[in-house]
Amino acid sequence: MKIKSLLIGSAALMTVSTGSYAADAVVMAEPEPVEYVRVCDVYGAGFFYIPGTETCLKIGGYVRDEIRINGGFTGYWNRARFTPTFDARSETEWGTLRGYAEVEINADTGPGSVNAQYFNIAHAFIELQGASGTFRIGRTHSPYSRFLGYGTTGFTYDGAYGFNNTSEVSYTFNGGNGFSAIIALVENPARAAWQTNVEGGINFAQGWGSIGAIIGYDAVNSQWGGKAVARFKAANSGFSGGLHVFYSSFTAGVPNTYRVSAFQQNWSILGHVSVQASPKVNFNVSAQWFDSPATAGAWQFGASVGWTPVTNLLIRPEIRYTTAGGAGVWDGVVRFQRSF
Repeated sequence: MKIKSLLIGSAALMTVSTGSYAADAVVMAEPEPVEYVRVCDVYGAGFFYIPGTETCLKIGGYVRDEIRINGGFTGYWNRARFTPTFDARSETEWGTLRGYAEVEINADTGPGSVNAQYFNIAHAFIELQGASGTFRIGRTHSPYSRFLGYGTTGFTYDGAYGFNNTSEVSYTFNGGNGFSAIIALVENPARAAWQTNVEGGINFAQGWGSIGAIIGYDAVNSQWGGKAVARFKAANSGFSGGLHVFYSSFTAGVPNTYRVSAFQQNWSILGHVSVQASPKVNFNVSAQWFDSPATAGAWQFGASVGWTPVTNLLIRPEIRYTTAGGAGVWDGVVRFQRSF
């Protein structure tokens, strides 16, 4: 009888103990409050506040695929690119503090040595934007490339000194009424000790277009270059264009950062016209002359059609013809780009 009573008591004790553990297992902690993402409309569309901060962030970029046709239509190769962009801004007692980054992730495929996968930091800079101007430090397109608006409109083959990704320290002055000026110390591609390029320019922009000039000094090679650019746009017509005049110093066998092309010795002139035929279609043509003494002058002619069938999708076929010493070579590219 005592053994029976002991077993019954032990079973009851285990039941009570097990129930106690089960009750403890279902106790839930109180949920913590969640801070939802807030829209930041101070800097335009697409910005949002990083939770817990007063910093606004915009994430964008594009996905691109290009079919590039070799000179003389001898073959083709492909370039696929994914480019994310990050733009962070906040207000401080010194003005708007901005950090911007853009990374190009590329895959080139084609015959022979074309095959490669690589990435490029197109932009990684910090800006402090004040009431009268902007201080910038970091890696970006050089002022000589970007300040007057790059080159042609609606072309992959820009025709005007490319982008020249490099590091810089610059100040851009905004004087009001469309006047602006820039002065910059720019890293030379040769990266010689304590030798930097110096670039400076002015620009005047209004509703009709803009006119400006910029010069650059290649400190490593003791060479220089300059360009003057006039742009125009006709109101309510979709018609726009530009004229670019380039000059670079020339010493045989000495590189010059500011040469537009291997065809150029001292001078080059570029003209281009764009017509926005409809909200979804635009047509672009360009012509550029180089004073190439080895080939008695050279020309490049281009034409492209930009088609945006739906929002943020661009399809643009482009063709180019280059003459040099009487010979002519065709090449081209078809670009597909989805922006976001």
